[in-house]
Amino acid sequence: MYYRPQIDFTPEQVIDYLRKSQSDDPLLTVEEVLSKHESMLDEWAEKNLGGKVPESNKYREVVSGETLKDRPEINAVLRRIENPAIKAIKCVEPQRLTRGDLEDIGRLMKLLKHTNTLVITTDGRMEKIYDLRDEYDWDAFERELKRGNEYLEYYKKIQARGRLASVASGNYLGTYAPYGFKKITVKDGKKDCPTLTEDPETANVVRMIFDMYVNKDMGRTSICYALDDLGIKPPKGEFWSPAAMKDMLENIHYIGKVKWNWRKTVTIVEEGEIINTRPKAKIGEYLVFDGRHKGIISEELFQAAQDKQGRNHRAKPKTKVRNPFAGLIFCKCGRAMSLRFYKNEDGSERNPPRLLCDGQVYCKSGSCFYSDMVERVAYILKETIEDFEVRIQNNEGDSVKLHANLIKTLEKRQKDLEAREIEQWKQQTNPDPALRMPPEIFKMLNEELRKEKEEVRQALCKAYESMPEPVDYEEKKFLFQDALDALLDPECPADKANRLLKACITKITYSREKPQRIKRDTPRKRITVDGKRKVVSELNTGANWTNPVIELDVKLKVT
Repeated sequence: MYYRPQIDFTPEQVIDYLRKSQSDDPLLTVEEVLSKHESMLDEWAEKNLGGKVPESNKYREVVSGETLKDRPEINAVLRRIENPAIKAIKCVEPQRLTRGDLEDIGRLMKLLKHTNTLVITTDGRMEKIYDLRDEYDWDAFERELKRGNEYLEYYKKIQARGRLASVASGNYLGTYAPYGFKKITVKDGKKDCPTLTEDPETANVVRMIFDMYVNKDMGRTSICYALDDLGIKPPKGEFWSPAAMKDMLENIHYIGKVKWNWRKTVTIVEEGEIINTRPKAKIGEYLVFDGRHKGIISEELFQAAQDKQGRNHRAKPKTKVRNPFAGLIFCKCGRAMSLRFYKNEDGSERNPPRLLCDGQVYCKSGSCFYSDMVERVAYILKETIEDFEVRIQNNEGDSVKLHANLIKTLEKRQKDLEAREIEQWKQQTNPDPALRMPPEIFKMLNEELRKEKEEVRQALCKAYESMPEPVDYEEKKFLFQDALDALLDPECPADKANRLLKACITKITYSREKPQRIKRDTPRKRITVDGKRKVVSELNTGANWTNPVIELDVKLKVT
């Protein structure tokens, strides 16, 4: 028999704590589980205390949280036991109090010990009273809580594995359906599988957003204003926001996919405190699977939206664009390059405009004159136009035609091999045995022929898969020429030049070392000026500067 503390208190000095656990029947609701446990605790109280614990001393936890700080009711209980009038806490098992980590377990046990609070557990069949001032009870209670924590960690792993398997099979496990969809359940054999279906009214809004963003080259803020003006209500709030628009444009559910670990819990330490955060993962940082649902937009349109992300200039809707390279040119450090103008108080130009990195304080790249950048980009556009002219004049050099000729050659080779195979079999089946080949020679030739046919077949498959899209170089030439003319025309509006350049250029990566002062050792001598001796150089004392080369990595839309 274990040591049983003396029960010399009344029901008013006892607290009942009720909480549903993962080990309870999943078919029962929280209310049903708590009601069942309350009956067990009431039965024990009536038998041992002479009456039920009053309602004001009953705490029902309906919030699911892994740590003590995430459960408001248990925190209220821990504050109540600071009162010496409270003698005990009743629950169905120790693990109901916490299944947290060692920090939670240690905090709970110290509070119970130093407040002289007993823990009474009963499940209707077996009871146990823990007095944590007793070393054996302390050890037994600690083992129970640690066992609960181990079970919780194991349960979380199993649950995560099951959820991942469910997502991998195409199920949608989100609490709410993304804008444009409704959440439904479909049958897969005997299983009920959660998935999405198109909401006709809001799905058309999603299509409109992608069309305005990609095809009409509107920014996220401009789209928000347009939707507000049309009276289209956002999924949350009163007005559309650019941040919500960004999430929608990156949501892979719109192309019939589902994702996993998009909002993975990340633990960080700030000022000595451990904090759990759930940052949004970027594209490529989470798992993507084919969903059971159909997409709202095409994958090509979605990819075009991803390619455009980050390339739009950040000017406000009513701000006039002054930089033709806005949203196109980026420093090697990843930050955008800004155009700066330098003027006197009277409005006259003090220094020529320059392009510089937005992170000048941290970045080691040097700035450059705007005119130098125009000259370099214009040179690249001219070279590209000349390349288009060569391609137009020399059609046989076109990659599409070369690829088509390769496919024709391989197809002809395949037909020749098939004809050879038929001839070999005809010869081998000739009624005259004298005209047949020896069996071992026929087997060897037939094996070589089959091997060669397989090589040609694989080469054809690769050629079909890598067939480039046909390019209209005439149209490309005119497009690049328009962009070049707009860039070199000082009267052309910057926003127009910006649109034309974006039609030809995907991104420009800029790199340039900062200019360095060149120190020169020059002879010095002392001279007397107005009775005072001064040290001067015989040569020019002004310092010179290096002129580092501007390096550009320009990605052009040539195909």
